[in-house]
Amino acid sequence: MMKSPASRTGNLIRYAIFLVLVLLTSWFKNMAITKTSISGVFTLLFFCIAALTLTFFVRQFNLEKRYFAHPLNHLSDVFENCFGFFLVMVLAVGGLNLLIAWLQAQNQMPEFSHLITRFEFKDGGFWLYLLIAGIITPIIQQYLVAGFFNNYFFRAETPLNIVLAVLISGALYAVLQFQPFFMPAFIQMSLGWLFALSYLRTHNLAVPIFLNIFSTILVIVLA
Repeated sequence: MMKSPASRTGNLIRYAIFLVLVLLTSWFKNMAITKTSISGVFTLLFFCIAALTLTFFVRQFNLEKRYFAHPLNHLSDVFENCFGFFLVMVLAVGGLNLLIAWLQAQNQMPEFSHLITRFEFKDGGFWLYLLIAGIITPIIQQYLVAGFFNNYFFRAETPLNIVLAVLISGALYAVLQFQPFFMPAFIQMSLGWLFALSYLRTHNLAVPIFLNIFSTILVIVLA
């Protein structure tokens, strides 16, 4: 597993700051676009805070690479050595979202809060929301719940640490989705487990980012 700076106190402080940035970004996202309306002011504020947060995260993540116990794999290495695993993850995420959409269509599961709008495909609001909630937000969140989380708190590559890292990372991801009902929250946590597992298996942050984007766009499109 990858290794970050050794100071536990430093890691906690940095992670707390990162968490605040992600929460602010999520709040501005939820204020920018509701089910039927767009706030120009909050949309602008979202893009500003998201740009600053993402720039900071990318810079910090790249600076800490020298502390990793194992170097990050290139995407070419992932596809060469883990293509079967990657394909299984894509099918699992896609299949789970299709099942969710069917259950929601049958009124057997509540809608996902903050991931459903009433905009049509032809509306600019739909594509704006797709960009904000379906692409930018998943990138920022995966830096927090997969990248920094595992590099800071679960560096020892032991079976127990791997299990704990996956479980806690998934729970943290679910919390960040702000789902008020049990089943949607549990589904989001299950997706978070898949994202965390994909990062620990491939050692490439692009993999959980892609899976998260794929999952969120499916939710928005199928709603």
